[in-house]
Formats: sequence, structure tokens, C-alpha cells
Amino acid sequence: MNEKNLGNLAKRVLFLTISCSRFGNVRKSNVELNTTANHSRFATNKKLLNSPELKQIAKRDEEVKKSVERFLLPYKVGCSILPCASAPTVRQILNDYKKIERPALVKAFVAAYPEQTTSSQVELKEEFVANEYKPVGDVAAEFSFDFDMFSMDLSDEMKEQAHEKIMEAAASIAEALAVAAHECVSKLADSLSANEDGKPKKIYDKQFVKLQEFLAGFDIKNVTDSKELKAEMDTLKALMQGVDPEKVRENDGLRADLATKMSAATASLTAMVQHKGRKFRDAEPVEG
Repeated sequence: MNEKNLGNLAKRVLFLTISCSRFGNVRKSNVELNTTANHSRFATNKKLLNSPELKQIAKRDEEVKKSVERFLLPYKVGCSILPCASAPTVRQILNDYKKIERPALVKAFVAAYPEQTTSSQVELKEEFVANEYKPVGDVAAEFSFDFDMFSMDLSDEMKEQAHEKIMEAAASIAEALAVAAHECVSKLADSLSANEDGKPKKIYDKQFVKLQEFLAGFDIKNVTDSKELKAEMDTLKALMQGVDPEKVRENDGLRADLATKMSAATASLTAMVQHKGRKFRDAEPVEG
């Protein structure tokens, strides 16, 4: 990647981090183990609260994070790369959750907290420890949700210092896209093939949907202008245009033709990914 492309990449992507905290609901307990095994090999824990509201907050935290995954390019644990073109959509999703939905969920939890604490005292009996429960007025402060979007664009003075980091990010994006494409294509190719007994394998609609969604969003995610991968994706996009899984199931000729083309695409993507340094144990499509 040359210096001009480095500058283009820095203008086209953002670093995204999401952080959240919740009421800590698990503590170590002193319950005795009914076993002759070495007790040091075990740990017993207790739930402070039996709280549907807390479970709902944890569930929605994960769902909201997952809802923005399709816009992201993997980079490092805890940090993803976001194409600038997707930033307004992702910002809206996260802001709506941060400012509207999550505060309402926390408010519901706080409202139920006193009654749930009383129930815990009854159910935990001698394992109930009063100082493990915060005063109701302090509970809301246990929750937080925030996100940051950092630009990679730098002044000319700073670009030399950041050169290695941007190169690393570019390589990570290129590899992530190729690997993701390989996974979608190889799973579909495998489902279109036959079992050892010659009978056709089961075709899952989700494999068609996943590949079609990946192809639809590829151009936005291709922030490193990978021409080789784009050519492959453009070919697949034309091939998958209007393909109906049900018609593929019912038409052996259509299935065979699509299987041949998907196998060829898998082989091409396998070579592409291996060229970028990622090795597969088996170049054949994996079972989905």
C-alpha cells in the first residue's frame, strides 16, 4: 500500500470501541461441597439477585453490540474498524440505546431492586451478606454504556509516526474481508455438494442470505481498495442476483451449475487468503 492509499484509508475509516458495565451479580459463597474430591479444585458462587431486569439489560447489551457487527471490520479484541460510510448508522444505533433504551432498562432494574433484595435475604438465608448489596440510591451508578469513534486521519507531521499502525490496520482489514468472504462462499459451496453416498446435502436459506448480505455490503467495507477481492465479489454478486434457495433445491441442473461455480470461487478465495498469510488446514469447503 503506497503513501497515497495510506492517506485515503485514514480518511475512510474510524476506530470504534464500545464499553459497558452492569451491577455485579455474582459473589463467592461458602456453601460446602458434597464430594470427596479435592475442594480446592472447585469454586462455589451465588447470585445476589434473581433479577429478570438485570438479565434483560445484559441481553440487550449483547444484542446491541451484535446489531452493529455487520458494519464492522475486525481489528483487535475490544476495538473494531468502521468504514466512515457506516458511521452515521452505527452512531444512531448506539446513541439510541445509550440515551433512551438502556436508561429505561436500568430504571426498571432499580425499581425492582428493593423487593429483589428482600427476596434474596429469604432465599439465601445464612449466605445473605447485607454489605454485598449497595443502597438503592447507589445502584444506578453501577451501570454505564459508552462508545468512541476515533479518526485515523492525522496531520502530515504525525503520519510518519502512525505509518506502521495504519499499515497494520490495512493488512488486518484486507485479511478479514478475504477470510469472511471465504467462510460465506465455502459453506454455501459445501451445502450444494453431495454426501459420500451421493445424496445431496441439505441446503440452508441462511447460507444464501449471509453471502448475499456480505456481497451487498462489500463495497462499503472494502476501504483498502482490494481489486483482486472486489473482482471476485463482483462476479459472485452477479451470480447470486435473484437466486432463490427453493428453486435451487428443486432444480438439479441449477444446483449443479451453482455448486461448480461456488467451488471455483472457494478455490480462488482459498488461494487469495493463503497468499495473505492465513493458512487453512483443508482447502475444501467446510461443512456449515
